[in-house]
Amino acid sequence: MASLETSQTVLSFRGLPDGLECIAPIELGANRNLNPAVDLSLELPESRAGETSLRIFRLSPGLARLWFSLPPYTPPGAYNGRARIGTSNFHVVASVDANERLVLSPPQLNLMASASAKITTNLTLANAGNIACDIRRMQAFGLFDVEGAERAVGAALRGAGAQGRDKLDRLMDSFAAEHAGMVKVVVEDGNGLIAPGEIHELRLRLTFPEHMKPDRTYTGTWVLFNLAYQIRVIAEPRKDVKEVK
Repeated sequence: MASLETSQTVLSFRGLPDGLECIAPIELGANRNLNPAVDLSLELPESRAGETSLRIFRLSPGLARLWFSLPPYTPPGAYNGRARIGTSNFHVVASVDANERLVLSPPQLNLMASASAKITTNLTLANAGNIACDIRRMQAFGLFDVEGAERAVGAALRGAGAQGRDKLDRLMDSFAAEHAGMVKVVVEDGNGLIAPGEIHELRLRLTFPEHMKPDRTYTGTWVLFNLAYQIRVIAEPRKDVKEVK
């Protein structure tokens, strides 16, 4: 059995838990169809311990790409370890990056609401990342008419006598007119810290802006850390306004 030698090369890996890699000067032998035996051990938090398999990809003679994955909720930080590749031992430093990864269900919210209406709805929030996220109780996002851009450009181009800067000002004014205002969001239940692997049932109270126009469709994006959650709203006539015949 060949004796093991300790290499001076440090294998420095970096990435998210689902894939850390490094490129290193490693001689894998002349047979491209035969990779040497490998073994990897890391000093992980006890609760994150698990089997870690090191994969090797030949790039060119004397150069290789190394890859492995960790349990999905491994916290960010630097972890030391050892790797055996063939007859050589290597010191390993694995730098795990922070991963904000919130997921909402359903994947898009579709509502009907009138101007100034207050609606309560429920969503399921999961933290599939490796850091805790603090869900604020009070939030907001804007609503824009889905056909607003086309109308705004048309109005600017049709404007009689408008030239140069005046035409640009008209375009900006037309865009502003298509913005209905801000939706106020109160996270009544499920706010606060959500840890990696946790699920929160959210109860939201939405207050819609007063400038929504009936029979128009609006869209908004609720930004929650990495998540850009789409909300689509069909505007109904205000329930406190009676039609005059």
